[in-house]
Amino acid sequence: MAIIQKPGWFYYEEEGERLGEVSYLKAGHGKVLVLNHTYVDPKLRGQNIARQLVDAVCDLARSEGKKVQPDCRYAAALFKRFKEDYEDVALEPGQNADSCPIN
Repeated sequence: MAIIQKPGWFYYEEEGERLGEVSYLKAGHGKVLVLNHTYVDPKLRGQNIARQLVDAVCDLARSEGKKVQPDCRYAAALFKRFKEDYEDVALEPGQNADSCPIN
């Protein structure tokens, strides 16, 4: 599995096809990464790819001394379910955390 980082994105690619992605925005004068979108192709769901993508954002935040605000439903649910794994970087969910669908 190859997770690739681009500014504002981490994505999973297989044979040149993007099959999973997570996007984030910088906020709070660059001190916060707002995790605003997570997607994994249906044929790969259940393989923890979305979590690995979210973890990549959290690892980036840790390495840069930043916090992460989950602003998509998947990330907010993940932070809540595995609170101890994210407590060092997690902020309260953003206002859109309940409005985006989990497909």
